[in-house]
Amino acid sequence: MNSDLAYIIKPGYYEDGKFGIRLENVLIFKEGNTKFNFGDKGYLTFELITWPSVPEEIQWFNDYHSKCSEIFAPYLNQSEMEWLKNATAPIAA
Repeated sequence: MNSDLAYIIKPGYYEDGKFGIRLENVLIFKEGNTKFNFGDKGYLTFELITWPSVPEEIQWFNDYHSKCSEIFAPYLNQSEMEWLKNATAPIAA
C-alpha cells in the first residue's frame, strides 16, 4: 500500500439559487494498525492535515463551536450534551 496519498474531501450543502456551504479538508490515507487483519488485506486510516493555524482561524473555529452548542443544546439529552460539550471545547493556539 502507498502510505503517502493525500486527498481533498469537499462535503457540502447547496440550495439552488440560494447559497452553498462547502468544507474542505486535506487527508492523508495511510496503513491502519488494526488488531485484526481479515483476509490479510490490510486497512487504511485517515490523518487530517488541515488545522486552524493562525489566531483568527482559531477564534473563528471556537466561535463556530460555541454557536453549534447554543443551537443544538435545547434538543439534546444529558449524555448527548456531554458529548457535544467535549466535541466543541475551545482550542488554543
